[in-house]
Amino acid sequence: MDDRPSTAVLGFRPHTYWTAVVALAGPSDAPRVVARRRVVFAAGRERFVYHQAALEPAKAHALIDAVRAATQANAAREIGDLIADLGCDGVEVRLAVAPTGATKLPQGLEEILRVHARIHAAEGEFYREVVASACGGLGLEVRRVVERHLPGLLGKTLRIDGATLEARLKAMGAALGPPWNEDYRLATQAAWLHLDAAAEAQGRTPCS
Repeated sequence: MDDRPSTAVLGFRPHTYWTAVVALAGPSDAPRVVARRRVVFAAGRERFVYHQAALEPAKAHALIDAVRAATQANAAREIGDLIADLGCDGVEVRLAVAPTGATKLPQGLEEILRVHARIHAAEGEFYREVVASACGGLGLEVRRVVERHLPGLLGKTLRIDGATLEARLKAMGAALGPPWNEDYRLATQAAWLHLDAAAEAQGRTPCS
């Protein structure tokens, strides 16, 4: 009997020029990582865009808009390749989970660029939004969750404590082998949180 999963959820842990991504499949009580990648979506001036904008405030809006378009296109291409590769293995992806930060930022760009801590926070959120928008552009349902809340929310969903969750993540990593760092563990938790939702959606919608 073919026990390959037919659907997977993509979980992400973005950084300022790349993201860890995990494709998680199976039931929430026994999930399987069916793919993991390091997706690079920015290089050169596409990296650390708010820091660059602070150095050229007169060009800040245009620079940020241009970098958003370029990095989103790059991310969509790489994530699309992953989805295509999974499709070749009979695994469909309909749902992606892209974490957000918890910092509340001013709406005005000038106010952000005036404070270095805000620049860092805005930059982190910018690249998280790039990943989320790329997934949306690929036709995926995108869900957001504050990254630091992931362990608590997942533990509550699975009805397990933090130690048990850590033990299960450790076992998953041992079965996969390296790399299994914090980025992949957080990406896995993001996908795991919405694994049942993806299964329910598959049951409502026939496969094409």
